[in-house]
Amino acid sequence: MIISKQGNKLVLVRQDEHMVQAGDVARRWGNEKFSRMEKHESVSLGIGLHDFGWKEPDDAVWYNEKTKRPMNFLDVDLPGHVRFYEEGFREALKRDEYAGLMLGLHWIGLYTRRYGYDPTFTYEVPENLTDFFHSVISRIEKEFVDIKNKFWDPRRKRSEFEDQIWMSYEFFQVMDRTSLFMSLNDPMSQNRVVLGPVRKKQQEDPVHITLTARGDGTLLVEPFPFAEEFETFVPARKIEDRDYSSHEEIKEVVEKTEKIPVKWKVVAR
Repeated sequence: MIISKQGNKLVLVRQDEHMVQAGDVARRWGNEKFSRMEKHESVSLGIGLHDFGWKEPDDAVWYNEKTKRPMNFLDVDLPGHVRFYEEGFREALKRDEYAGLMLGLHWIGLYTRRYGYDPTFTYEVPENLTDFFHSVISRIEKEFVDIKNKFWDPRRKRSEFEDQIWMSYEFFQVMDRTSLFMSLNDPMSQNRVVLGPVRKKQQEDPVHITLTARGDGTLLVEPFPFAEEFETFVPARKIEDRDYSSHEEIKEVVEKTEKIPVKWKVVAR
């Protein structure tokens, strides 16, 4: 669950609804300045499935005994995180192996500071779990090699092929962070974040993308990478920010609370 405190309320967004929004936004990418990714639909599908495995914990409304509140996504048990994230990875591979590759890279990047790209919203592996995570990372990255070889044409430079994958990986992270920004912030409050870097085209230098919430429901994106301005939303629940006595209580409260759409208009100016 993606949880933010807004006023005296906790705003809860399901991970599997955040991922759907992220995939929809990803499909809108591309204009005369920003090229679409190679295999753009597959990459967007991976983005749209990237939190598929979170359905189980979000259905259960995991409870944080320390805070006496619903469990925020950054506070989950890491071995459990591996288990349900791998479920999403396997599901994506069944639908589209390239989408699965991109989702897998995103997943493993959450334990490796996004491969050094961006440590934001990633997990620090405690020393007592180091061996376990070395084993997980090694096992999954060996699968990446086999998947890549299915898509690489030997007539093409391997370096160019790998670079396109990493360009898509960077795009994936920007789309995830963009949707997270819209899930964690009130559209009627002013906020700002700088994301990236990401490339406009493969052979160009990377740029950073600035998201500015103006406080009137609009999200200014500079430079603007989408085909056109658009409206988007993510469903959310708002509950009291207070101590909850048990998992049973918080689950009942969440299930009885109606979802409301958190709406944004994404603009270029």
